Order: sequence, then structure tokens, then C-alpha cells
Amino acid sequence: MAFACLFVPDFPAQAVVRLEPELRGKPVVILAGAPPLTKVFAVNREARELGVETGMTKAQTKAFQGVAWRWRSVTQESTAYAALLDCAWTISPRVEDGPRPEEQDYSDTAVLDVAGCEKLFGSPEKIAHDLRRVASEVGFESNVAVAGSPLAAVSAARGFAGVTVIPDGEEGHRIGRLSLEALRIPCEFVETLKRWGIHTCGEFAALPEIAIAERLGQEGLRWWRLAQATDTHPLIAKDFPANFEERMDLESPVDLLEPLLFVLNRLLDQLCVRLRLHILAIGEIKVTLTLERNDSRKKELLLHIRTIRLPVPARESKLLLKLLQLDLEAHPPPSPIIAVSMLAIPVKTRSQQLGLFLPLSPDPERLELTLARIQSTVGEDRVGAPVLLDTHSPDSFQQSRFVLPEIREKRSAAAGQATTAMRIYRPPLPATVEFQKGKPAFLGCEGVRRQILAFAGPWRRKGDWWSETAWAREEWDIEVRTLHAKVHAEPTDRGEGETALYRVYKDLRAKRWFVEGIYD
Repeated sequence: MAFACLFVPDFPAQAVVRLEPELRGKPVVILAGAPPLTKVFAVNREARELGVETGMTKAQTKAFQGVAWRWRSVTQESTAYAALLDCAWTISPRVEDGPRPEEQDYSDTAVLDVAGCEKLFGSPEKIAHDLRRVASEVGFESNVAVAGSPLAAVSAARGFAGVTVIPDGEEGHRIGRLSLEALRIPCEFVETLKRWGIHTCGEFAALPEIAIAERLGQEGLRWWRLAQATDTHPLIAKDFPANFEERMDLESPVDLLEPLLFVLNRLLDQLCVRLRLHILAIGEIKVTLTLERNDSRKKELLLHIRTIRLPVPARESKLLLKLLQLDLEAHPPPSPIIAVSMLAIPVKTRSQQLGLFLPLSPDPERLELTLARIQSTVGEDRVGAPVLLDTHSPDSFQQSRFVLPEIREKRSAAAGQATTAMRIYRPPLPATVEFQKGKPAFLGCEGVRRQILAFAGPWRRKGDWWSETAWAREEWDIEVRTLHAKVHAEPTDRGEGETALYRVYKDLRAKRWFVEGIYD
């Protein structure tokens, strides 16, 4: 069996740098703690080379020139670790959380089972390089190791930079070269072992097991087995996430749309990169803006939440950013923003096989932007696809989310299909109907009086009597000379004698007549 480990050094610092690309290659210091007890929580390699160490105060870090400092964000670390797991899932479905650093509440290691993956991705060396390349695309500088046991792979990834592949049976020899600090052994154990003259993992692994258990207990025995690169712990795979999320805490409140869009663009870029790793697209995106509180005594968070449901799956950050811009222009947040969270619900990418003689469908990006612009002009509830309601009330429908259907071949009109349609007047035309001997005889509408030549009906319907929108009507289909002369392409003398079929109804609650529409 073979296991791979993906390890990110200085993870708290890299979790910040991945969302702020302008900090790459610069010394970065992560601060934590409330003033005046603020101390350095983590540093990157560039800051360490300048002499900055963890545990320093904020005032001490100001003595170093060119150092950029940021406050620690637990939410950014959690989303960054989710992105690290996404990199591992691109190779194997069996992925487990690696061991956490001693006395820390964040994870920086992912372990995956790569047994059998050679048939898909090649040799263990190629798999290791692919993992490092994918992590680089997400924004991490990582170490990757492949070994015969999970803990051996973890030790090699933490101890050796770059890519390390340990052949089967050589785990103890390779891990034995590492210093005790490389295994992240607690300081009290390291000091004890150094007093015994033990400085490397190989020297530690050469000690007898019983003596280690008697003097250092079960905790020391666990570290001894780690130094020997022997591990019997089974890998417990994690479930694949149902959603993808990115978060960012802002250093200062943002109250303008332009800098907010700059932040949203960074989060969208990361989300789209992670979705491409799994060949997925975004079907729905939810943006949660944490607002600044005016009253510091209140502890509850003020949130401004906006949700965008896409008619077609998308994974282009520019398109999604434009949609968010149009939505926030129509619904601006009422207060300055201090944190941004973006949740994407993934769906399968849209695939379609077109025929040679079928028309092309509208471009999904242009279609979605057009719908968003129309919605910002006419209102949210006036854009979409009409759907009939489950009621007998005439002309009852609602606007639902528009979804672009797949193009299908046109079917020839069957013999049983309807050949007549009714053109609805909105609003209906007020009218009068004269009855003779219980039958409709004359129709009056818009100053014109016509004799009813033929009729059918009545059809009486009513509904919603239990609500405030109760309705009741009596419908007739009548044939009369046209109320308005039809327009012909060529001159004709039949305009005065043409007849048309109309639908008229009486509102039984209002006691009024209307012309509802004309049959075409």
C-alpha cells in the first residue's frame, strides 16, 4: 500500500497570502491576541530569514523593514484547509485529515491513499509532482511525500522540502536522518532526549521499546514508533463536501462597492479554481456580508445576505462578478462591511451535443447578464419563465427561475395539435352585453356596437372563496364583426364584412362585462 502526504509549511501565513497574491514573495507576519498581549502567531519563510520569530510582540516586528502583518483569521484557515483537501481529492477519493501541530487548533496536512492510482495518474513520482502542481494552482507552496505508511509520509513531508518518494522498506532509514524537531515532538521530550545524547530520529528509533515505555510512557512510545516509521493506524476517509466556501476578514471596514468587488473577485477566483479541479460548475452562489455594528454592546452579527441562482451552470469568475455587481447595485448593504463569506453550491457542468442542422442556443454568459440587467430595471419578480398555477382561476401564472433547456430537434406538428390560440387583452376591455330572451344579442365595446352572430356558453366558474382574492365569472364565446379592422398586406374590400371570435365574461362579483381576448 502507498500513501501520500500534502503538507503546507507556515499554514496560517499561506492561508492569508493565497487570497492576497500581492504578498507573495514578501515577509508576512500573522498576529494574534488582544492588545496589549498581541504576539506573533506565525511567520513565512521570508519573514523568518529577516529574524522575525513566533512569540514576538507587535512592537518588536515594527523594527523589521518591509514586513507586512495581518491578523489571524480562523475562518480563512478553515476554508484554506478545505482547498487543500480539494487538491488531495483530485488524485484519490480516500483522503484523511493529517495530525495537527502540537498545541495548535489548525490543520496543515492532508493524507491520501494512492494505492491503485498508478493506472490513472502514473508512477508515485508523477503523482507527487501532480499534487504539488495542483496545490500551487490553489495558492500553496507545499511539500509532498509518498511512503508505505501514513505517518511515514507525514514525517517525510514535514521534514524534507519539495517532493520526496520513499521506496517500500526504506522508511526507517530515510526518516532516521531527520532531526527530532522535524517530527514536531514536544519540547519537553526533545530536551529529555538531548540530555540522553539523542539528536536524530534514527538514534531515537534505536532505543529499546520497553525502556521508552518505562521512562516516557505511552506518549513517548507513540513518538518512538513515529521515528521508526511504523504505523498501524488505518486511514479513515472523509466525505466529499456538498458545498464550497471561501471567506475573508477585512483589515478595515469597506463601505464602497468598488473595493468590495475587488475582494469578491479574489474569492470568486479561488472558488472557480477549486471547482475546476473537480470538473464542477456553480449552480447557486450565496454571498454573506458581515456588517459593522453601530452599537458595540450588541453581540449578534449584522448580516447582509444575497443569493443568485444561475439559469445555466457557470464557473467563469468574470461573469459571476458582473452578476454580483448588478445585484449589489440594486441591493446595497446598509453599513460598512468587515467580513465576506461566499458559498457556492456545485452542479455538474453543462454538456451538449449539437447537430449539424440545429440552431445554436443563446450564449449562456450573455443570456445571464441580459436577464440580470432586465431584472435590475423591471424588478426581481418580473423576470423568469411563466409557470401555470394549480388553480382554475383564468390567466393565473407566476414567474419562476429561468432555466435554459437543451436544444432538441423540432417535431412535426401532429394532426391532433391545436391550431387556434387566443390573444389575451391585458388589461381586459370593458364591454356591455345585451340579452334578448336570455340569449346574448349585442356587444358594445370601445364605442362600437356589434350584433352577436353566434355564441356558445355560458361557462360559470369560481374559486378562492376562502380568501380575499375570491373570484367568480361567467364566460361566453361570441362571433361578431371585428371590433377593429384587420390589417392586410394587400388592399381588400372584405374589411367591413370580416367576423371574429371573441371571449367575453361577466365578473359576477363586480357585475361588469369584459372582452378577455380574440381567437387567432
